[in-house]
Amino acid sequence: MQGNGFKIFLTVFFLVLTGYYLYPSGQKYFLSQKLEAMTEEERQAYENENVVRIRTIDEKSLNLGLDLLGGMHVALEVRVDALVRELASDVDEAFEEVLAEASAQSESSTDGDFIQLFVDTFEARDGDARLSRYFRNEAAGITRRSTNAEVASYLQTEAGEAVTRAMSIIRDRVDRYGVTEPSIQQQGSRRIIVELPGIDDPERIRGLLRGTARLEFRLMVDPAENVRALQRLIDFYEEATDSTDVAEADADTTFNVDDLLSDSGTGSGNALLDVMQPTGQSVELGIVAEEDTAAVNLLLNDPAVQDLLPRGVKYMYTSAPIGTTAEGLELYRLLGVRTEIELTGDVITDARVDFEQMTNIPEVSMTMNSEGARTWARVTGANVGKNVAIVLDGVVYSWPNVLQRITGGRSNITNLDSQEEAQDIVTVLKSGALPAPVEIVEESTVGASLGASSIQAGLNSVMFGLLLVALFMIVYYRSAGMIADMALILNLVFILGILSGFQATLTLPGIAGIVLTIGMAVDANVLIFERVREEMSTGKTLKASIDGGYAKALSAIFDANITTFFVGVILYSFGVGPIQGFAVTLMAGILSSMFTAIVFSRIIMDYLVIERRFAVSFG
Repeated sequence: MQGNGFKIFLTVFFLVLTGYYLYPSGQKYFLSQKLEAMTEEERQAYENENVVRIRTIDEKSLNLGLDLLGGMHVALEVRVDALVRELASDVDEAFEEVLAEASAQSESSTDGDFIQLFVDTFEARDGDARLSRYFRNEAAGITRRSTNAEVASYLQTEAGEAVTRAMSIIRDRVDRYGVTEPSIQQQGSRRIIVELPGIDDPERIRGLLRGTARLEFRLMVDPAENVRALQRLIDFYEEATDSTDVAEADADTTFNVDDLLSDSGTGSGNALLDVMQPTGQSVELGIVAEEDTAAVNLLLNDPAVQDLLPRGVKYMYTSAPIGTTAEGLELYRLLGVRTEIELTGDVITDARVDFEQMTNIPEVSMTMNSEGARTWARVTGANVGKNVAIVLDGVVYSWPNVLQRITGGRSNITNLDSQEEAQDIVTVLKSGALPAPVEIVEESTVGASLGASSIQAGLNSVMFGLLLVALFMIVYYRSAGMIADMALILNLVFILGILSGFQATLTLPGIAGIVLTIGMAVDANVLIFERVREEMSTGKTLKASIDGGYAKALSAIFDANITTFFVGVILYSFGVGPIQGFAVTLMAGILSSMFTAIVFSRIIMDYLVIERRFAVSFG
């Protein structure tokens, strides 16, 4: 083995390194077998006792893709139309009509340029009109005299940055959630594709991805105003046959709403009382069942009804239900909040899950920057004894009564159902607010059983391919073929070690790449063995023939494998999802197959021929 010391060192080093990276995967396999043999109670107790160990093993083991592990595939679409409306400094009926028309046309295309469509629709209505009347941003150079092309360029830039920012925020949220090896990629101009392996709570993920994280602090409706508005609403819908005769006289703020409810009741003909239980308590308008929220919204948005509501007030639902109906429907409070926003989530510098000292109920504790702290102190100081609503994404989470001026910039979100909900709020607050709303336009879930079936099918294909190639090499090259088969098995181990070491994700296309690599792996051995045959046919000794065969085959081996490796690089650079998975295993297989064919098989050849004087047969 003289002269092979460095080769032996490299082989041993890579074997030890591969074993180190594959050890957690072996631990995970045996741990899963152990857990499957336990009862549900035993498994729960074991997992609670070994949380850190199990999490560490999961993080370091070979990552499996969505198609093997199971999980969620979600396609999100950034609402560019909502972004355009938000960027507009002034809107009117004509603007809303153009925006609605452009939105309707864009629904037929998943990758159409909404901004250009919006501009074309606007100019088609009035070619002389200027978009600058609606969009003014001196910081961006958009003034009253800006041309439509300049405004369009500004909107294009803002839309592009919104999608990029949305991807960054979604990635941050997913990372904080703890998903292993998520895939988050942009598709087209406004879609984001998210693949999350191993997800067992799809509903929680939906809320995490969709939440815009728009945190707002708002003052609430005056209780007396709220009661008067409730009476006007009830009177309005009592006289539904002639809504123009609604009484506008001031109401007695001490009237008993319960009496009206008992007189009317469900099915009374009063459209409002049929879908809402009025309370008129402080800032609360009433209580609504979950399935009736849309109906109540429709009633309150009636233009005639809007005139009956307090000015500068809108009604929002609470985040947590207060109970259920006899049919099991959840009930929510309907609260009046001011439309003016006193403070936004931009001032939040830190958020964490906390627990109320007396009840141990989870809550979110927030810390503001200096500007936010000053504003918060001013707002609370001017509204002692009143309620302030903490609104997240259009839902009221808490509405504490201000007891005194609050300094230091600290506030809490209470009335949360669970620690998981508190953690999700912290996640979206720390990640930041999405620049525009996003909608889930496509969703699919891969079950764990389907993933297990894919893994088994992939293993079967690998084993079948390995066996077929191994048999061919033994039949055609005899003892030399057996050496090639040993290199082939080592090659497979090295591939898995490379994937695990670089924290790559093994997918079903990746397994296909491994199967392809198995066939390609013996290509280098075939080139070497054929060269050795040629050398032996000239009458050279076995050792001289082996030396000559390896030397003369190197150039062809390097040319073939390097070009294929470059193809893998191109596939990985420009491909997405499954194509990248295939490219990763292909490149890993090329590197490991070259090493095993040129280095490992040569060590075995030299050992048998030189040390053991074994006459290796090449067929």
